[in-house]
Amino acid sequence: MRKTSVKFLLAYLAGDVAVLAVSLMQGGNWLLNTQAAFACSLLITFASFYSYHRMVQSRLAAGAIPPDKFEHYYEDDDEESEKENEDATTQDHPLESEKKPPKIGFKESFQNLSLSYKSAFSVYRIATYGILFLTLLVLVHKSRFDAVAFLIGLSVIPLCGLFGAVFLKKDFYGTYES
Repeated sequence: MRKTSVKFLLAYLAGDVAVLAVSLMQGGNWLLNTQAAFACSLLITFASFYSYHRMVQSRLAAGAIPPDKFEHYYEDDDEESEKENEDATTQDHPLESEKKPPKIGFKESFQNLSLSYKSAFSVYRIATYGILFLTLLVLVHKSRFDAVAFLIGLSVIPLCGLFGAVFLKKDFYGTYES
């Protein structure tokens, strides 16, 4: 988990360096707006990760989530391919008794939402959104606000997260897989 977090942080910083280079060409207001928005977005992201991490850890400690519930996501690919080869040699068709991951319906989604509302409205996330709001107010009050630059600064984290997830998935599996 820590290795993945470091890779995402490096992706965020690489995106910020690109925005920083463009901001230096655009002028001081662009630089101020993009970096203020990037810092706020980064704080919000880390607050979200931390609050959800705490929620999962507390649910694991309370026994609300069995430790082996998500085990099928982390099975070794080599073991699976060996099992498939053995099954293919003994039978022409797939086993009917294979367990498939359960589908999540509306009821389960709503139940999950009701269980995770504490992390969605955690003090950390609310405080970081407050910092974003205050940053926006200060920039407007000082007549230094540039909406386009601010939105570009806010979009660095989501875009780098998207591209980072694609590249991390490629690194993990060795190929692009859907």
